Amino acid sequence: MTLRPWREAEEERDREAIAGFVCTLPLPPPRRTWEKSVQRFFQKDVWHKLRQLEGTDPHLRVAEDEDGIAAAYTLNRWDSVFPQYSPAEGYGNRLIGYLAIAARHRRTRSGVADETLLDALYTALDVEKEADRGVLVWAKVHRRNEASKRLLTRHQFRYETRVDDDAYLEHWVRSIAR
Repeated sequence: MTLRPWREAEEERDREAIAGFVCTLPLPPPRRTWEKSVQRFFQKDVWHKLRQLEGTDPHLRVAEDEDGIAAAYTLNRWDSVFPQYSPAEGYGNRLIGYLAIAARHRRTRSGVADETLLDALYTALDVEKEADRGVLVWAKVHRRNEASKRLLTRHQFRYETRVDDDAYLEHWVRSIAR
């Protein structure tokens, strides 16, 4: 399986493809509600949300294969009033808002999830040009989403215990030095 190069999605060109992006597996109950909410976000809400986040330099990046969109994620600057989220001087701050892998690549060991997260990390470094010391990259993960936690752990993210969880979402962070 070969992915075409990662690229920035454009609403005019990609609206129909994103609306048909399927990233949930048909699972028997109990359903994984976080998977359905991520799929709903990409299919129905992504363009509206990106417009709302316009002041935070939002990015929607997609990778395609011969069958269409294989993976997608959003990334934006994350300014916060909470000191736990404020990076030290010289560091940028980015949030991976949503990350999804097409259902056809899930549970296949194809490496698409790892490639997607790596692209997000490199993109965070690339877009934070003024951050001369590095970038803090944040991710929020449903507390029962063990697969995503394993992915983040493989890529040196750590669960940030000093930050209160957002209800059922845990905060994970990785610092990338320049």
